[in-house]
Amino acid sequence: MQLTLDLDSEVPIYQQIRDRIVEGIARRQAGEGDPLPSTRQLAADFGINFHTVNKA
Repeated sequence: MQLTLDLDSEVPIYQQIRDRIVEGIARRQAGEGDPLPSTRQLAADFGINFHTVNKA
């Protein structure tokens, strides 16, 4: 599942992460048992704090 975030959006980053994951599940882009990237990896990919990813 490909996650895209708008770091300049008024929507908090943690909310965007949560929304993209929920949308991916709803669109069947992610299924049961499909792994998600680790919090540290996702944080590194976007250049954000891993605590933000944990909050999502």
